[in-house]
Amino acid sequence: MIYDIFPSTIYVKDYDLPQHWSDELKTILNTIVYNEKASGKSLNEIANNSLPLFTKENEKKFPYLAEVKEYFIQGFYTLAQHSDIPKELNLSLEGIRSKIAKETGKLPIAQPGSYQATHNHIGAMAFGIFYLDDVDNKKDGGELILHDPSFNSNMGFACNPIHKIETKRNRLIIAPAHIWHSVSMFSGKSRSTIVINLNAF
Repeated sequence: MIYDIFPSTIYVKDYDLPQHWSDELKTILNTIVYNEKASGKSLNEIANNSLPLFTKENEKKFPYLAEVKEYFIQGFYTLAQHSDIPKELNLSLEGIRSKIAKETGKLPIAQPGSYQATHNHIGAMAFGIFYLDDVDNKKDGGELILHDPSFNSNMGFACNPIHKIETKRNRLIIAPAHIWHSVSMFSGKSRSTIVINLNAF
């Protein structure tokens, strides 16, 4: 579904996938995280820095990863089709596929008390988020909040300066990188998310 906000365009899609699909993907991610921790990295380092998630080796070993990567590619392409983007940026389906091939992705694992301050993705064209868990945001927080990019100006008669998106299992969110966003404090047990950027080059 396409939403026009701020008046930027974002893309949100819920995939109808069985529970065992999500569970298997989470097992794969836990295996990758375990291997990273075994190499001496802390969970904080793994969650906040790029890790070798989308690699040829991992995608060959774990087909579910390649499937999620394709969801991101299709999502970026759909958003590009609904945006006024210069042709020289090469946001054709194959152009996006080529750009995403250079990205490893991030795995921000939410623990009790974790949150994300308001930020944007400097240097990127767009960012993608894929949730692997359902979260009762009213009870446990952890809600994604998109902020009007012109929040620092005189709002006058402008529309609501924030747009909240519920955390839902197998939900894909694609948004332009200039949109400021934050995540409210999370008080649940854990929440797994895959994040990847679409960069220009």
